[in-house]
Amino acid sequence: MPATRVHVMEPKGFNDAQEVGDRLKSGQPVILNLQGVERDLQRRLIDFSSGLAYALNGTMSKAADQVFLLTPSNVEVSEEEKERLSARGLYRSTRG
Repeated sequence: MPATRVHVMEPKGFNDAQEVGDRLKSGQPVILNLQGVERDLQRRLIDFSSGLAYALNGTMSKAADQVFLLTPSNVEVSEEEKERLSARGLYRSTRG
């Protein structure tokens, strides 16, 4: 399975949800960074993204505080990519 680079999104409004959908549909994992986003917009984007992940047989998991990783069904995020995201504060390893 080829290594896939994760696209990092820091949405400014609900219209940015389309880019999340387009990236996920094309097979690219997305980090959705909702830190600093207004609470109502956070809720809307989480609802949209979780529905999107479900519809595409992908997954949505919490990567850090107010940060979510959306992964298409046929894609795995490498440990190297997780470490790169972790260095930016966008991924918290679950390993001990």
